[in-house]
Amino acid sequence: MVGYGSRTDGAQAIHDELFVNAVVLDDGEAPIALVALDLCLLQPHVAVQFKQAITDTTGLPPERVFINTSHTHAGPSVGGWGEPTPQVQAYLREVLDKTAAAVGEAIADRAPASFRTGSAPLDIGCNRRETLADGTITLGHDPEGPTMQRMTTWAFTREGHPTIAVFSTPMHGTTMGGRNLLISAEWMGRASHYIEQSQPNVRSVFLQGCGADQDPYYSSKDGERGTFEEVEAHGRRAAAAVSEAMRNAQPLDLLPMATLLQEVELPPKEAGDEPRALLLHGARLGQALLLSLSAEAFVEYARYGVAISPTEETLVLGYTGGNIGYLCTADAYEKGGYEIRTTRVAPESEQIVKNAMDQMVANLTEATDGAR
Repeated sequence: MVGYGSRTDGAQAIHDELFVNAVVLDDGEAPIALVALDLCLLQPHVAVQFKQAITDTTGLPPERVFINTSHTHAGPSVGGWGEPTPQVQAYLREVLDKTAAAVGEAIADRAPASFRTGSAPLDIGCNRRETLADGTITLGHDPEGPTMQRMTTWAFTREGHPTIAVFSTPMHGTTMGGRNLLISAEWMGRASHYIEQSQPNVRSVFLQGCGADQDPYYSSKDGERGTFEEVEAHGRRAAAAVSEAMRNAQPLDLLPMATLLQEVELPPKEAGDEPRALLLHGARLGQALLLSLSAEAFVEYARYGVAISPTEETLVLGYTGGNIGYLCTADAYEKGGYEIRTTRVAPESEQIVKNAMDQMVANLTEATDGAR
């Protein structure tokens, strides 16, 4: 299992199933695939394997594929740290095959669609960088810290086919702590379950936002963190927020489409380390904008992307195209904390990334405005 360094044992059983979901958007010229995996994260070189498997099966080039992980901390490893065990190697092969098959099925399932977007309030967690009395930053809950307590939903309605609801909010899948040894898609997976249970004609797909500094609420007793009852409660509240967002959704144009993929070099935190290559991926979908970062990014990057966007609807994702580790804000380095101790990039990375986001938004706007 992946997500907690304190774990000393492997999984004991499966609490709830994990899924790979794929949505393909096609303007008649070059399809775009949104792929969602119920996994914690993909090391960058493992993400390359996933994109290559999709390309080999479907012909979609890697730059047309967004591959996002839900960041459940109750999921299995797909390798990336040292030499994988035979079990991990076998599991990775299975997930690669099923991911490529899912994209192929989505391509085959294409049908004319209308596009609506909406949002609703959601309070299942908050900023996790809690300040103790002595000024130390610890992993806890800081209700006053930066957050984005909002559920965004993109609905694709297709005549004669199930409606596809893509939903996103920036929030860790960490209701359960490291002592949990049951495989689970966490609150995000339960949200999907309840969405589809209450709306049988809807297929739901979760995309994780920039939730590096966001944790769900959880109880703590005798060193045990969180309960599956709390996972279920978060899932129900998230599903209710998706339903509200869909009721309030407004129609938007989905065309024209354009995508851009850029590699952004970030300076290392420690002298002598190698720079980190961040993938910034963007898509302009008519009146909507999608931006993604291959990092565990603080929520401020999502707030920034929304602020600079010229579109009616903007979605900013983390954990997409791989994960180079924590992408913090510059001011957090002086305060310290877990994310600062473990990040591999320097404080000036924040401005480098924001400058790249500015340029990508401008380039995507120019590309689509010229195609109207």
